[in-house]
Amino acid sequence: MKLFGLNISIARRSAPAQPISQLTSESLAWLRGEDPANHDLPRLACAYEQVVWVYRAVNAIAEQIANVPFLFSRGQRGRESLITSGPLLDFYSRPHPRLNSFQYWELRILWLLLRGECIRIPVFLSHEHGAMPNLSQLKTNNSKLKTVLMLDPCNFQHVIEDNELVGWRYTASGPQSPLPSRVFLPDEVWFDRLPNPFDFWRGLSPLTVAALAAKTDFAASSFMYGLMGNNADTGLIVRSDQQLTDEQQEQICAALRNRRCRAGTINRSLFLWGATDVIVPTLSSADLQFLENRKLSCAEICSAFGVPEEIVTTTDHNKYDVMRGARLNFIENRIAPLCARLEAEEQQTIRAIDPTAVGWFDLDALPIMQQARRDRLAAAKTGFDMGIPFNDLNRIFDLGFHPLPWGNTGYLPSNYQPVGLASPERSGGGLPAPKLNGGPAPTSLTLASQLRDIIASPKQNADHSTT
Repeated sequence: MKLFGLNISIARRSAPAQPISQLTSESLAWLRGEDPANHDLPRLACAYEQVVWVYRAVNAIAEQIANVPFLFSRGQRGRESLITSGPLLDFYSRPHPRLNSFQYWELRILWLLLRGECIRIPVFLSHEHGAMPNLSQLKTNNSKLKTVLMLDPCNFQHVIEDNELVGWRYTASGPQSPLPSRVFLPDEVWFDRLPNPFDFWRGLSPLTVAALAAKTDFAASSFMYGLMGNNADTGLIVRSDQQLTDEQQEQICAALRNRRCRAGTINRSLFLWGATDVIVPTLSSADLQFLENRKLSCAEICSAFGVPEEIVTTTDHNKYDVMRGARLNFIENRIAPLCARLEAEEQQTIRAIDPTAVGWFDLDALPIMQQARRDRLAAAKTGFDMGIPFNDLNRIFDLGFHPLPWGNTGYLPSNYQPVGLASPERSGGGLPAPKLNGGPAPTSLTLASQLRDIIASPKQNADHSTT
């Protein structure tokens, strides 16, 4: 546009659009057509911290495994020689400056059950050419394992190139993270995971399967908390035939809020004007079943983690024999497989300290396993008395003894006699003469039976008395 011989132009610049990634969660929920989140309502953010059954089931497994002695030995299993001192025991007594041996195993199980994975970063202490020792994640010929750092698997992202794992990208959660953000090589990360048939690179957590049961139990407990916090008052419904103004509605709502008191106290009386009807809602039969629903949720969570309900809960129905059977089943079918998994993965750590040593969990040292072995020994003794060789019983009952040279021969007690030959012939009226020339020598059982027969015969007693 020309004005007084001057070209004047007006450029209208539109405001830059805000990226979708910078929108708030409420705006994103509105764009997706969802209801905006209500921050006043309780939300399940971490099942381990907010659901008691998840916490107890996970800790029951972690504490039990951490309580099993972890031993080191050299040689063939069954004929090994235990290692009672040295660098291995020194390292596992304090794997990290902030962790002792119990916390080390406990934390490993917690990550496996909650994330399905356990990621450890080994830190080596290297001495090269007389220089000062420095810490590094790479192992060299002159390096020594100094400590092991366990980090949250959620902060790790695997890097895949050409269908091969080429590294791990770690993102620190903040300035208080034990390690800054960086990228690790595959050899710098010790990665242990639970089997996941749907992802070749990552593990599957039992908490993923129990997520719905955990949410259901959390909702039931939140409902009970709200009901008790409202003094078991489900609220009131005010119905009016006339249209109320905003001021009238606010006055009625304020009067209803003023009526409610804290839990354990009596609610105040209420007087409403201009309202035709006040309805008191009651709990339905479905609302009253939340206690049974919590029991079902507990059973589902325990089933997902492989923990018997008797281990997690204590009721009047848990008798001693039931509890003992549940604990033995828990050790044999849940703890033992997890210990075998840890043993296989822990060899990498043990070889970094002592290449000739192996580590294993001594499950037989637990009191309940010792009682189970005593029961197997009693059953084996019954079989041995029947003539079954000891080596066969040792193999069938898994007694844990070494094969014995005489163990392939069956034995019977010496006081066993055939039933048809229990009454030998009598010579005269006294005891029979022992058959020493080619015949069997009389045993104590034979002599005792003959003496009993002589005493029981009245005729023989009279003859002996006259003589």
